[in-house]
Amino acid sequence: MDIPLISHYLVLHLSILIAVCLQDHRVLGYPDFPSPLPPTTTLVSPAEDKTIFPTLLTSFTVKNNTEKRSQVGTTVVLHCAADNVGENMVSWIRRRDYHLLTVGTQSYSSDERFQVRYVKEENDWQLHIRYVQVRDDGVYECQISSHPPISLFATLHVLEATSEILGGPEKYMTTGSSLRLVCVLRDNTQPPTYVFWYHDDQMINYHKTREVKVENDGGLSVLFLSEVRAADSGNYTCAPSNAHPSHIIIHVLKGGETPAAIHSGSTYRGIPSNHLPWISSVLLHFACMYSLFMLPQNSSQSHQKGPAVT
Repeated sequence: MDIPLISHYLVLHLSILIAVCLQDHRVLGYPDFPSPLPPTTTLVSPAEDKTIFPTLLTSFTVKNNTEKRSQVGTTVVLHCAADNVGENMVSWIRRRDYHLLTVGTQSYSSDERFQVRYVKEENDWQLHIRYVQVRDDGVYECQISSHPPISLFATLHVLEATSEILGGPEKYMTTGSSLRLVCVLRDNTQPPTYVFWYHDDQMINYHKTREVKVENDGGLSVLFLSEVRAADSGNYTCAPSNAHPSHIIIHVLKGGETPAAIHSGSTYRGIPSNHLPWISSVLLHFACMYSLFMLPQNSSQSHQKGPAVT
């Protein structure tokens, strides 16, 4: 057979085989692989994607219209925690005078006691007020500039703590007995750092010559003084670090002396006995002046008038 004829024959058969495979690959027994795309999926470019995602609303995660009590001189923290803040700004406003205190993490108040701290883990914009004063009492607003804006309100109640010595304002002791004074704090939100006790003008917490004992327990301070004597009489003051001081007068009675005797010996109808001599001399002086100037004038006027006419 001619070689060129054989070549043409092989090319023809190869062409027929390729055509059959392309027409229907299943005829040759090849498996039919599933398509990775669902039958209804239509691929679109990013510009043609019209999927609408829901808008997340900004909301507070702490309770609104809260009230907080704080003592003068302490530090108070007001919370403003919220979700989905995004690009919105968080501001703190003092409602009393609508004074802008902070915006974001920046302070806009000339009063350096006001500071803002952002706690990322809690999405909390905290307003810190240091060394709280009575004038800080009132309503504070945390506002988020969403559309529409939302606000959270917190009311701060500032308390002025006081102290009271039980058993006052006066107390009577006998020589040789033990003195125990109890000082109670009122309207305090935090315990004092210290409580100083004074006898007149001298602090006695760490007295060198007397056995003085002071016990502090939160809102309570107790002073112990054993075997009191006459020199222990006087004014005693309880002075907590964060509260107004209180006072009590202690009278140490000698043997056989009574409280009535102390008052009658020291005062006369409310006048101290050491003032009586001075008051007597002043009264005597006025009596003499009256007799020298007023009595002669009255006598001369009576002689000029003469006898009465009937």
